[in-house]
Amino acid sequence: MKKQFKQLICLIVILVLFVVGYVISIYKVDNIEVLDEVSVTSVIKTDAASVKTVTYKHDSVTINLERDGDKWLLSDDKSFDLDQEKAKDIVNYATNLNARTKLEDPSDLSEYGLDDPSYIVSFTDAQGVERTYYIGDRFAIDGTYFARVEGDDAIYTITEYYPNAFITDKEQLKAQGE
Repeated sequence: MKKQFKQLICLIVILVLFVVGYVISIYKVDNIEVLDEVSVTSVIKTDAASVKTVTYKHDSVTINLERDGDKWLLSDDKSFDLDQEKAKDIVNYATNLNARTKLEDPSDLSEYGLDDPSYIVSFTDAQGVERTYYIGDRFAIDGTYFARVEGDDAIYTITEYYPNAFITDKEQLKAQGE
C-alpha cells in the first residue's frame, strides 16, 4: 500500500510539472508573437510579380534568377530543373525587407560586418530599377542580423529568416522528382 501511494504521488508531481511547463510555453509564445507584430518596419517593399531578376551572393555562391513569363530560371543554366516554390520564396524575401530597428548614422560599417558583407542581395524590376542590400554580422543579443540598403546611410536589424533564405545553393534549388 505504501509503495502504491508513493507511485501515485510521483505521477501527480510529474503531471503537475507537465501542466506548468505547457502553460509557460504558451505564455512565452504569445509574448513573442505580440512583440514581432509591434516592432516590424518595412524597408523595401516591392511587388514580386514586377521583378525580372534576383541575384544573391554568400560565401563563394552566386545565384542569378531571371523571370521567363511565370517561371523562374537560373540565368547561367536555363535548362536546370529549378524548384519554382523555392525560387518564389527567395524572390519574396529579396523584394520585401522588414526591419526590427533602425540605427541612424552609424560611424563604422565594420562594427556591423557591413564593410565586407556576408550576403549581397539585389533585384531588378520591370522598369529596370535595381535595388541592392547587404547583410552583415549577427547581433548576438537577440539573434538578428545587421543590414544596409544601398543609397541609405542607416543600418537595420533584420530577422534570421533573410540570411537563411539566401544560404541556398544551386543543388538545393533543384526540383525534386515526383
